[in-house]
Amino acid sequence: MVKTIGIIITFLLIPLASLGQNIIAYATVNTNEAYIGQPVKLTVSVYTSTWFTEGVDLGNIQIDNALTVYFRSVSNSRAFSGKNYAGVSFYYNVFPTEEGQITIPSLSINIASPKPGGYKGLKKTVTTKPKSFNVLPVPLGYNPNNWLVATYLNVNQKWSTALENIKVGDVVQRTIDRSAGGTMAEFIPASIWDSIPGISVYPRRAKVNTKKSKTAISASRSETVNYLFEKEGEVIFPATEYMYWNSNNKKFYKKHIDSVVIQVKPNPDLSMLSSIKKSLQKDTIEAAETQEKPFLIFGLTPKTFVIYLIVSLLGGLILFYISKRLIAFIKLKRTNYLHSEGFAFVQLKKALNHHDYFAFSRTSLIWVKKLNAKFETLEDLAEQTNSKPLNNALSKLNHALFKDEQTNIALYSDVLEAIKATRQAYFQTQSITKKEASKRTTWLNPISKS
Repeated sequence: MVKTIGIIITFLLIPLASLGQNIIAYATVNTNEAYIGQPVKLTVSVYTSTWFTEGVDLGNIQIDNALTVYFRSVSNSRAFSGKNYAGVSFYYNVFPTEEGQITIPSLSINIASPKPGGYKGLKKTVTTKPKSFNVLPVPLGYNPNNWLVATYLNVNQKWSTALENIKVGDVVQRTIDRSAGGTMAEFIPASIWDSIPGISVYPRRAKVNTKKSKTAISASRSETVNYLFEKEGEVIFPATEYMYWNSNNKKFYKKHIDSVVIQVKPNPDLSMLSSIKKSLQKDTIEAAETQEKPFLIFGLTPKTFVIYLIVSLLGGLILFYISKRLIAFIKLKRTNYLHSEGFAFVQLKKALNHHDYFAFSRTSLIWVKKLNAKFETLEDLAEQTNSKPLNNALSKLNHALFKDEQTNIALYSDVLEAIKATRQAYFQTQSITKKEASKRTTWLNPISKS
């Protein structure tokens, strides 16, 4: 009975002993739909059933078709299934740059936390599930080039000089400053400078800035343009309108810059007008050339460059592997050919065509061995194959060389033709012999009749 109770207690304690630390990680967003440029609040949280022995650093997050801004991390606690967990939450703003679906990828978080009852931190990596939301297009009726999502927008204008005494040839600088809350400088649209008769317009490089605190973000854009007055009379600068949409209260707002009327007075001295225009054009070109350009590698974005690099490396490895195998195959074929009967026969023909008796004697000995190891000389070949033409041709050549001491070129041709005919006849005989051998039937275990 005692033994039975002990076994039961043991089985009851096994689940308790197997209970260890529990880690929970997840990502949440505050909305399922957003407009381009609208900040989506992203919270990434990780909790442990014990505590963290080291700080948790998630860092910045890369999301396709979106800009991500990290604000802060906050330590907290939360109950799961009635048990209190220690945790830390990371707060971000995700700004969509294109319409469609934005997916926050699975995030890997490295932590160090001890088991229950322990004190030594065990390093682990936990992951969150991907999170998606939809990005809506700019509403109908609103210009995408003038679209801005912000919590507020301030617009100010200033001129470089008083506008009461403007005369032909004067250059006046106009600056429009905008500051917006809840957005980044990349999302504040550029001002559109109206074309005004009698005035040349020379925009300068815009100055942009993004400011971030632990809880908020704001941005500014300062744009300057130079106006060259070329004709006298009345000039009207039309009113300028800036629009923004407040995602907090879901309302549209407009900011205006009133129109300005200037009476341009005549100027008797216009000799400097041409030089002023050239100087302004030069400044405008230099400002355009110094505009911030995206980082490119050989004219490609880093992402495209990496893709091309990986594809090139894989292609190079495949090409190297194929080339290596191909070269090895070609070398093997070449080696086999150099040791073949065909190559030996080619060398024999060259010797006869060049009427070189000594080369012919050497190559003939090599060739007959390649043709059949039983043959020692051409005479053996002629005898064993009953080739009278070859025997006669060889006799005539030897007689001419060693008895008449004359070199008859035609005799070399006769020997070559005789060798060709004998070689062809020999191959045909070998082919017939192989066919007959393949038709024979041989019993592995023949039954003998007694």
